[in-house]
Amino acid sequence: MLKSFFAFLFAFISAEMLTAQGVTVRAFVNETNATLGNPIYYTVEIQGGTGGDVVPPASNSDIDIQRNSISASQSMSIVNGQMSQTKSLTFIAVPKKEGKVTIPPATVKIGGQVLTTNSVSLTVSKSGTPQSQSPNGGTFSGGSEIFIRPVVDKTKLVVGEGATITYKLYYKLNVRQYTSEEDIKPEGFWVERFDVSKLPQVTERYNGSMYHVAVINKIQVFPTRAGKLEISGYKGTCEALISDVKRQRGFLFDDFFASPGRMQRLSVAAPAVRFDVSELPEPKPSSFNGAVGDYKFTATIDKPEVKVGEAVTLKFNVEGEGNINLLPTINPDLPSEFEKYEPKVDVKVNKNTSVVTGYKTTELTIIPRASGKFDLGTVEFSYYNPQKKQYVTLTSPRFELNVEPDPKAAMASVSGTGEKRDIKKFAADFRYIKTSTSSLRLGTSSPLYKAWWFYLLMLLPVGAVAFFLVLQKREEQMKADVAFARSVKASPEAKKRLKRSKELLKQSDQQAFFAELENALIKFIGNRYNTDDHALRKDEIKALLLSKQVAPELIEKLMRILEKSEFYRYAPAKETQDDLTLLYEDASQIISELSKTR
Repeated sequence: MLKSFFAFLFAFISAEMLTAQGVTVRAFVNETNATLGNPIYYTVEIQGGTGGDVVPPASNSDIDIQRNSISASQSMSIVNGQMSQTKSLTFIAVPKKEGKVTIPPATVKIGGQVLTTNSVSLTVSKSGTPQSQSPNGGTFSGGSEIFIRPVVDKTKLVVGEGATITYKLYYKLNVRQYTSEEDIKPEGFWVERFDVSKLPQVTERYNGSMYHVAVINKIQVFPTRAGKLEISGYKGTCEALISDVKRQRGFLFDDFFASPGRMQRLSVAAPAVRFDVSELPEPKPSSFNGAVGDYKFTATIDKPEVKVGEAVTLKFNVEGEGNINLLPTINPDLPSEFEKYEPKVDVKVNKNTSVVTGYKTTELTIIPRASGKFDLGTVEFSYYNPQKKQYVTLTSPRFELNVEPDPKAAMASVSGTGEKRDIKKFAADFRYIKTSTSSLRLGTSSPLYKAWWFYLLMLLPVGAVAFFLVLQKREEQMKADVAFARSVKASPEAKKRLKRSKELLKQSDQQAFFAELENALIKFIGNRYNTDDHALRKDEIKALLLSKQVAPELIEKLMRILEKSEFYRYAPAKETQDDLTLLYEDASQIISELSKTR
């Protein structure tokens, strides 16, 4: 028995020593162009043997490498009677530094020997830069056992046009649970979310390999301003059963014969998605108020004949595909003989398909205060259709209303009180007519050329010429100096947008109010300090204002408004009129104070 044991031990040691002979090791990554903070996959491969212990490089200030492998595979081949074996272990690595990064060699202990792999060089770009582009416009960081791929239907948009992003989790591992860790940051976008809880998991061939695929998030985004905008990266974690040996005989074969393993928590991430957003074309119809999509428009009046003081209801319905929440509230101008009440608005948003649809209905109650036949005219609704690349104007039927006198009102009009009021007015009209000439005198004024204002009028043409010369010089300076021109127009443009936001506040259109208020602040900062406002984020705005020595309390007010606007787009909630008024006043103060800075 003892001899058998020593014989077995001798054979085992000999096999290990033989295994170390002719063994080569190497290391590689799935992406040499990585993104700051986004995981990549670092693999150590042992050729010529399947034994040995792999020790990955230690984490450092440039890159963080997990100590436990997320997958293992081994294969065997026989060529010309020679058998070769290969084993691979894959680890997750997260770049922590921008620029050129080098992963040190890994260590492989086999057969009493210590082997080292090659080092691996990476180029790490700023966070949010896509690693690669899919054919349909989506970006992904693929080529491994598990990854998230955002699929985008289009990336070239106009302001207000919707784009759908579907985040798909591709995996070959036995995934038990997925949890979202860091959601997108939709700066410059209105976001609508779809329910993905009932979507089935499917299998899909991607880049030549079969994967399980689960939709983990699906959104439709609507840009609220033009420029180079992006949706930030999307991150999550998975709990997966990692087998120690993963067979390489096919996708379904591996699933069926997977060996027992251990549960491990894995980080997965999708890179940012970039959009090129253009301004809406000019000229815009006079009835256009920001609607983008494909809509139908209907308008009705509940009755053609009423009496004085009787309520009439006008109903306007806009239905179709687009950002339903930001559709304008239709509130037409009416003759002065009508008293108009605040409109009643009903909004219904459907998110059962890949696009947002729904309707917005406005009911307007009016009361005529005079009798007669009134032509209320027509109401126009205009929108921009991105597919047709043109504006569409829809017109309601012409509304005509016959208002009959109210007998009670007629009796009041001939009462004694009414007659006295009319006579009193009549007397007032002639009260200051003088019938006597005793107070009239001949004029005794001096000649015109002796009056001081005569010479002031003579100087007016000279002053006008000087004014236009200064104006011309200013125009030339603005054409030659872009920074000066943007600084000059910063305040007037901001005041126009603030005025528009105040009108939206009065109309209780909170969605449009937040969008206009945010645009006013961001575009003002871009013009005031001659920077690209199309891509400004909150952290960049804060850093810019700090460099300009703006008061911290003013910066905090600005950050609070931008965060409030972003939160409202992300998760709309009804705000009180007092809260909105306070936000408007804070925005006015911010623009006023920043106008004084250099």
